[in-house]
Amino acid sequence: MKKLILSLLLAPFLLVSQPQFSITDYNGDTWDSNELLEQGVTILIQFYSPSMTCWPSSNSTELFTDAYSQYAGCNKLFFLQVAEWGTEYQTIEYLEAFGTTEMPTLIGNEGGQTLTFEYMDWGLQWAHELWLIRPDGSYEVDIPFSWDLEQQVLIDAIEGEGFNECESTLLNVDELELNNNDKTIYDLHGRVLNVKPTSGFYIQNNQKHIIIK
Repeated sequence: MKKLILSLLLAPFLLVSQPQFSITDYNGDTWDSNELLEQGVTILIQFYSPSMTCWPSSNSTELFTDAYSQYAGCNKLFFLQVAEWGTEYQTIEYLEAFGTTEMPTLIGNEGGQTLTFEYMDWGLQWAHELWLIRPDGSYEVDIPFSWDLEQQVLIDAIEGEGFNECESTLLNVDELELNNNDKTIYDLHGRVLNVKPTSGFYIQNNQKHIIIK
């Protein structure tokens, strides 16, 4: 009986075995970490301070953006960047200088600060941290030197998880819109799609989207 009572008391803690989130990002898309992980998606989260003078954060943002463009399109990887504080203006100004709002983004005053405080319970300490959460329940907190422009720590971490760089997905979406203004859905190679895909990545209205079945 005592073992049963103890098990019931510990159950809430045992169920939550890794960092989680349920968010609505800057582009209005909703994401739930449990749903992503159940689909076998590995999650990468970049926390940063949206300050023009925080060079480790700006380095981290640049490297995270580069990795997103090279690996997100063809792999089961979910990239999330989280401003730990700041208004929408501060965050977007910062991202225009060092990164992109194309990937899922949390504004500091619109969910970023809340998620930051939640992740402090999991060990978040600094203004620039890269986290990796795996579908098997394991995770990495603050991958060392992921902000170092002289190294490719983030790329090494991604490839160490078994993912490979995608074929070039560089795309001039504005040019495509001008040339195909009656069709606004594209794959990552810039090919016009007649219908919205049922899974994977696609581009519409100058934004990249993902559908996970």
